[in-house]
Amino acid sequence: MTRVRNTFVLLLLFPTIAAAQKKAMGGSKETDWSAVAEKKAPAGPSISTKDFENASPFKLFLDKKKDLKLTDAQLVSFKDLDGKLKEANRERFTLLDSLKRDARPRTSGNAAAEDEVRMVLARDALMGVARDIRMSFDAAAKDALPTLDASQQASAQEVMQKYEKDMRDMMREKLGVNADDGGPAAAKRGRPPVSA
Repeated sequence: MTRVRNTFVLLLLFPTIAAAQKKAMGGSKETDWSAVAEKKAPAGPSISTKDFENASPFKLFLDKKKDLKLTDAQLVSFKDLDGKLKEANRERFTLLDSLKRDARPRTSGNAAAEDEVRMVLARDALMGVARDIRMSFDAAAKDALPTLDASQQASAQEVMQKYEKDMRDMMREKLGVNADDGGPAAAKRGRPPVSA
């Protein structure tokens, strides 16, 4: 009889206990607990080879061909340079996509210590590869600017300002950290700030 009474009391108290737990977890009457239960871990960095291929300075020059008043010879040259730039970065692109996979959590629950270490190391390496690609792109763009004549230079400067802003924004958004300071891991190693 005592067992039945205790069970009955627990059944009466259950809604109160459940409500208190929800409140302690920051819930409210409007909280969709099924959505909370389905919530997955952060996806990690989303940068990929395509992001860089679409942000190539030569692609931007070609997209702005009317503003720059590019000649047919310049169009052919920039298409060729764009292909060479991508080929020169092929190994970096492959490494970038591989590191992106390693920098992502493998489960939606709490990561084990070794998974956390793997993600931190992969994200740090990913930042380094992304910066190397960015430096390669910047150097190629600077080498290409002198091929434009004096009448094209003013428009080219505007295009380059857009390129630099777009590249900074893309790296910040896709890497999930401030690309200007090299990220927290770089700071721990005493690396100087890196301009994105």
